[in-house]
Amino acid sequence: MRGRNGPGAMAERVRSRALRARIMDAAEAVERFVPERGSLAFSCMGGSSLAKEVPEALGRSAASGKAYELTLLTGGATTARFEAAIAGVGIRRRFPYLSGPARKAVNDGPVEFFDVRIGEFPEFVRRGYLTGGRPIDVAVIEATAIDERGRITPALSVDTLPAFVDSSRRIIVEVNERKPDLTGLHDIYRVRPGVPLPIRGVRDRVGKPYVEVPLARIAAIVRTDRPEEPSAAYSPPVPADRRMAETVAGFLEKELGSPGWKDFTLQLGAGPVAAALLDALPFRKLDIWTEGIPTRWTEALGDRVRGISTTAMYLLPGDEDVLEEAFRHLAKLRRDVVLRPYDVTNSLEVIARLNVVTVQQAIEVDLFGGANTSHIGSAVHNGVGGSPDFDRAARLVVVVLPSTAAGGRFSRIVPLLASPDIPRQDVDVLVTDQGWADLRGLSARERAEAILDRCSHPDFKDRLGEYYRAAKAKGGHLPFDLDAASRFLREQGR
Repeated sequence: MRGRNGPGAMAERVRSRALRARIMDAAEAVERFVPERGSLAFSCMGGSSLAKEVPEALGRSAASGKAYELTLLTGGATTARFEAAIAGVGIRRRFPYLSGPARKAVNDGPVEFFDVRIGEFPEFVRRGYLTGGRPIDVAVIEATAIDERGRITPALSVDTLPAFVDSSRRIIVEVNERKPDLTGLHDIYRVRPGVPLPIRGVRDRVGKPYVEVPLARIAAIVRTDRPEEPSAAYSPPVPADRRMAETVAGFLEKELGSPGWKDFTLQLGAGPVAAALLDALPFRKLDIWTEGIPTRWTEALGDRVRGISTTAMYLLPGDEDVLEEAFRHLAKLRRDVVLRPYDVTNSLEVIARLNVVTVQQAIEVDLFGGANTSHIGSAVHNGVGGSPDFDRAARLVVVVLPSTAAGGRFSRIVPLLASPDIPRQDVDVLVTDQGWADLRGLSARERAEAILDRCSHPDFKDRLGEYYRAAKAKGGHLPFDLDAASRFLREQGR
């Protein structure tokens, strides 16, 4: 469902007369307000509601000879189009998540990068930790409306947007007329240290339906009429994802039907398994409290899903029609879905209070159940995102991943982790395409034996077993052998 275009459309979307005088094209906004040296922030999560005109204008400006040296902050994963647009822009520092070509620049060294737990990212932004103690020079955000007082209605992602607005000298707002006015979908609450968040249910609204910003800080308004694009970070489910989703669903059906589980709230880590779980989970009237969710989950609102609290709804490839259908039922969307900032969705306090069961994906796990979610070898792949927030506070943590990678060339179960992002103490259940292992109550050695037996791929089980026996022969509570681990990796061509 497209927003109304033509004469008067922007007047409906930008209801402040003072702000209408600041409507300009993206090239002018970049020329006037983006510094050659400084910091620039783009709101988005999973590519959702990422500015579309300004990045391309910035890329054209760099191609014309302007020499930028910028610190780039993004709310989360971006899109392939965004990364292509800024590939020639002089980015020197980038936080806290990577997509596509940016990985090479970080791994080769020209760009400095550090990934921050997403729940802590808004505080890092507000305190200036990532910008040398100074405000962000320009924040670029997507909106669907601005009222008479300059209050902004975001689009489909809230992510770090309120913190970017609070911490920026200037703000460029892209008003997207392709989307309907989404006023009423958001709950903007500013977390105060030491003050409990007054949330007891997924659909509780405790903040305001808009982002407040002084009119003077809105430097430019840019019109766009472009659709959402799938994230560069996520792919649609494949048959192996669906099999793992069915395994997870079978385990959860048994576990959550047992004594001790009266109520629970589900959290889905980003990625294809989260999308595949929509068809696999057997529950009715689910409550979902999560950091980001595929748009296709809106199809389940009603009998299957009672309510969704998230920071963003993002597209997977092929789901564009699902978003259009969701827009055709805005009243239901506003009633059953709440979009919030990261520091609320990823609050450890609320996650614990809501009895959250989290399903996370990983790149690899070690034999004791610790998980790496961010690196392949020494090379960064993305960032830890919000998994450490949910894994620390959730009542039950399920980690899901295929048992192999690269068409079966590599085992995803490894002797030692490149980056131990989720400690073994936080992982309760491990699921691969080979099966699942309940690791609760097991000693370190018992965990290793369970993972070897139930989760490892047959092509690697013997070699992993040889490694583990060599390590165990050396003794220790967490037996490891660096020489044997190196041999294991060399045999896989790593």
